[in-house]
Amino acid sequence: MAPEDQAADLEARVGHPGEKWDALKDRVQSRALAQFAEVQDDWLDLMWTLDQYRIASVPPRAMGKLSTPPERRLGAIYRGKGNWFAETLGLLLHNRTSQQIAPRQRVEGFSQYHQVDLAWPARTADVRVCAETKVTGAPSYTNASGEVTPARASRDDFSNRRKELKFAATDLKLYRRQQETKIDHWDVWRQNAPPKTYVLWAARIKPGADRLEKMVAEVQGLVNTYLDGGGIFAWQERQDGSGYEALTLPLGARVSTLDDVLHRIATEINEQAGPDRTPPPPETPRERALRPQDLPPEDGP
Repeated sequence: MAPEDQAADLEARVGHPGEKWDALKDRVQSRALAQFAEVQDDWLDLMWTLDQYRIASVPPRAMGKLSTPPERRLGAIYRGKGNWFAETLGLLLHNRTSQQIAPRQRVEGFSQYHQVDLAWPARTADVRVCAETKVTGAPSYTNASGEVTPARASRDDFSNRRKELKFAATDLKLYRRQQETKIDHWDVWRQNAPPKTYVLWAARIKPGADRLEKMVAEVQGLVNTYLDGGGIFAWQERQDGSGYEALTLPLGARVSTLDDVLHRIATEINEQAGPDRTPPPPETPRERALRPQDLPPEDGP
């Protein structure tokens, strides 16, 4: 069966992920929704639909760069779920604050620029609130050559992501004072130095090889040492194989739900915006230890 016919057959059975994504965005914006819980079923349905195309190794109709080979096009579409998650949370935060929340904002730190998934104010320097968003976990699939790619667990490659989160949080907090910074007690400094930094993590739990408790422990470790807060939303396949279902965080977990952290972020923004709803002006360091614009591009030699 040709890829186009496979896509048509799959669309008839599970729907189209692009159309479901557009419907989710429209629902958040048209109804001024402010909580992820109000769209979590839509999100789970979107992830289920996208995963069915991944499992079938066929790209959805009219999505991606059509001149690209189907397998590469599907890979690019699939990786876009991280952007969908960040945009959804940005829209929810906008509805909570009436402030522009910059997605994928390039922000200057002490030693380099950082691509921040959600940033406020929407500017390139001295932002006050930053959030990194992650979407992890994926089902196994067989490509056109018959090669099997195993299912990915929620924490696969997280050691690298953990390092990135720690470095970005610290480098952004060092921007203001540069070489004048005096840290003294680490926890006092990091909790008071702007910007506030958060991680918001969504993940598919791999059956039989993944534990939500370990995700919680990863985030709690980051909050205890580098970040200001962290939220988790996790899901797994239903026993009857008909879709995904949300998981509840373990009792006693100090890591929060997405909505609790979104509430906290919105409170930070609303308090700093003040009665006139104007973001505070940026503070620029008198001297820079290193000018990020002088560094070579990250993908350069």
